[in-house]
Amino acid sequence: MSGLTDLEGIAPPDHLFTWVDVDEHLAVLAAEGRWPGWLHAADGWWDGLELLVSPGTEVEQARLWLDKAFGTGSTGWVDGTLMLGLDDPRTSEFTGMPVNLSHQPEEYDEPGRMPLLREKHITSQLARPLERPASESFTSDVQVVAFHSFKGGVGRTIHAVAMADAVARRGGAVLLVDADLEAPGITWMHRAQGGQLDFCYEDLLALLQGSEDSGWSSAIDIAAEYLPNQQIGRFPKSGRVTVLPTSRRPQLGPPRIEPADLLTPGRPPYFVTEALAALAARVGADTVVVDLRAGATELSAPLLLDPRVQRVFVTTLSHQSLAGTTDLLRQLGSRAPALQGVDPATSVIITQFRQDVHQAQAEAARDGLRTALLSSLRRPELPEGAAGDETDEVDSDVLSQPLFSPFRDELLALPSSWDAVMRVLETCKLTDVLEPIVSTPVLSSAPETDDQEGADYTELRRRLANTAKPLVYAEQGGMASGGGFLVTEPLRRLLGDHRTEPPLTLVVGAKGSGKTFLYAKACAAETWDRFAEYAGIEGVRLTLPVVPVLESDSLGDDANRTIQRLRGRYAASHAGQADAAESTQRIKDSLKDGLRSLDARDELGWRQLWIECLALAAGLAPSSAATAESDLTELGRRGRAVFVIDGLEDLLQTLDTDAKQTALRVLLVDVLGWLRSLRGRPFGLVVFVRQDLVRGAVRQNSGQLLQKYEPYALRWDTEEALRLALWVSAEAEVLPAQFTPSEISELPTDALVQNLLPVWGWKMGTEKSREARSHLWVPAALGDFRGQVQARDVVVFLGEAARLSIPQSSWDDRVLVPSAMRKALLACSKLKISSIQEENAEIGILLGRLQSVEQPVTAPFSLDEVGFSADEAEFLVQSGVFARGNDGRYWVAEIYRHGIGFGSERRARVLRRR
Repeated sequence: MSGLTDLEGIAPPDHLFTWVDVDEHLAVLAAEGRWPGWLHAADGWWDGLELLVSPGTEVEQARLWLDKAFGTGSTGWVDGTLMLGLDDPRTSEFTGMPVNLSHQPEEYDEPGRMPLLREKHITSQLARPLERPASESFTSDVQVVAFHSFKGGVGRTIHAVAMADAVARRGGAVLLVDADLEAPGITWMHRAQGGQLDFCYEDLLALLQGSEDSGWSSAIDIAAEYLPNQQIGRFPKSGRVTVLPTSRRPQLGPPRIEPADLLTPGRPPYFVTEALAALAARVGADTVVVDLRAGATELSAPLLLDPRVQRVFVTTLSHQSLAGTTDLLRQLGSRAPALQGVDPATSVIITQFRQDVHQAQAEAARDGLRTALLSSLRRPELPEGAAGDETDEVDSDVLSQPLFSPFRDELLALPSSWDAVMRVLETCKLTDVLEPIVSTPVLSSAPETDDQEGADYTELRRRLANTAKPLVYAEQGGMASGGGFLVTEPLRRLLGDHRTEPPLTLVVGAKGSGKTFLYAKACAAETWDRFAEYAGIEGVRLTLPVVPVLESDSLGDDANRTIQRLRGRYAASHAGQADAAESTQRIKDSLKDGLRSLDARDELGWRQLWIECLALAAGLAPSSAATAESDLTELGRRGRAVFVIDGLEDLLQTLDTDAKQTALRVLLVDVLGWLRSLRGRPFGLVVFVRQDLVRGAVRQNSGQLLQKYEPYALRWDTEEALRLALWVSAEAEVLPAQFTPSEISELPTDALVQNLLPVWGWKMGTEKSREARSHLWVPAALGDFRGQVQARDVVVFLGEAARLSIPQSSWDDRVLVPSAMRKALLACSKLKISSIQEENAEIGILLGRLQSVEQPVTAPFSLDEVGFSADEAEFLVQSGVFARGNDGRYWVAEIYRHGIGFGSERRARVLRRR
């Protein structure tokens, strides 16, 4: 009685009216793999149900399973014939359809499967994906991109047109196919432009159906004679778009021939897509962009179910659109999944929403769709004994990232003609939205690096490794000179906002974000205006000396001597005695005494103590903390300065006492407020501090405080991480063209991507591979769940990847080899964990506990599995280490996961290649 207990979780249908309902439920059970082993095929007809079963299968065995599958009491005997009951409220008698069993012959050929949403034969094969195409690429390596949407009116057509435009602007030749056979949009644009409609998609389908040899050569020969007349638009280089409209018919109506009609015996299952690719190759196009009919329709199925097609779904935030898109993605995942690294990944575009109103909804939708996208991705089966790639989760995340295309008023009422629509697209910059998924044109490769032909890549890799190594802890050499650093937007704002008035601000950043490095550069410049000059910021007229108060322990002895010299110089300028300035140790001792003696509620006492520290650094000798305020006020009438403070984490370690919290809170709020109250603002103060310390000290309204100083926060997002990578590469002189730091600071994102191609290539594989884009992979690998990448991690990654690339002589088109980049992530993760444990006790202790979990842990995981409290988990969520899923379980950012030693289930499942 095998199979009788395999139906749990699938409810019987509420009603069975006809054979159609029976067929549908049997197909669902087959797709879920719930058929018993003896059942091979089922065919429902208006007058009966035919079951193909294994030899020896008894009718009673079939009856018991059908009764289980369709609900108890669904079967019965009528005149000795097994019947499956159908609902008929007109009678109380048992009525239904006969069930006939046929035994499978010894020589039995399984019926061929076709890429259709409703397959012609219901067999046990439905539990498996469709057989993969015989070739893993189309003829002449043509790329096929198909745009689909579950609902109409969501912006699918305009995004398809934008894709064609983007490829053509890169020099690619595009065949743009309007395959919306019921509501064509591109055809109307082409006609309104005055374009020729000599040959259309319906013509191609008719010629293909009627071909005598069941092939496509004659149809393509005819099409190729007319399609050159249907080019549209003007593009640079070899770029062009050729339009294949839907129909030449003057009247609207359903198509006479559908793509599914071409899937006949004797033809390969992927005949439609292969014919389109062959047509594109015949007319010299390297990319086919297809606008499909909306909905779950067989008009679109042959393209959606070919895994070699880059499938792009467009959806709004409406429930129907999201739910339908999600269902379609899951169907693709079970029927025609993309093979990671072999097939183009499926994409989703979320559109028609306002960022200022619907951002939270859009983020939630993206999370749900990302999971569905991941289900449509599979990993190739590895050869026996081969080890899997531990970094493929990064690829999966990059490849399954939905895109946002926010609402724009200009798209509400599109003009009629092609040129007018192109002007709207340019205004809306819709092609920028598509940039992460634009296929690389075959005829026009990614930006050339001819200047490096014949380059000694071994030497370039060695040079990059040697340059990056000392930059990992760049603050240690930051005092050597005031210049030679990358100016980021926060620093540009800090200097530009304080051209004539001293800064009173916090510079907030995580460990490794460059706080101490900037502190060292400010000290090396010695004056505020010179600091701005080194940064390339013009118009800063404040010639105020930079006076360090506290510094990080990581700076070293040489830096400490420079810092003491700066204090002494300022003391000499107003008191005539350089030795009047106190040392860092003396200032730290005063603060440590305060932590022991001052009441945690004595905010006034702490303000006076901090001001005393400023006075000591300036060379004053207050008789007590209480007199420091009047002494510093008096000094402000004679001399001005910009105080800088760093290394607070060395002094406070963790905010584990009320006294430490009060001390830091008073510095961040009260001391800055007191300095701001001085008439004429003689003094500036820049406090470099970690964000977690700010939140720990300012328990109430910390968000408001951080928001106040947000413009100066050291945040390294994707763009800034790429900028830093280019700067390090330029410092190492591994680029074909050299850049100054100021030039790199001004480059837009697309220029950063282009200029990094000689460093790590276009993709994490060859240019024509289906691997993730390198410029997307690196930030995704190194970033946390807040979208932040630490500067130190970028530098470590570059150095380690360069070192591991040195022996890779087979790669001669880039400095960093993909396999070395993947291995470098593992090394970076381990180094990051050890660095945090040394530098950030609070996070380090928690990471250490994760490392010490005895049983293997796979993300996502519950808190019970790792022995964490909800508060501890929330702290790591705020720190970007954890992310909480909708099911309450937790994920770990990749840059931490490998160092902790956790596994992950968010990998594409394995699929056996043909």
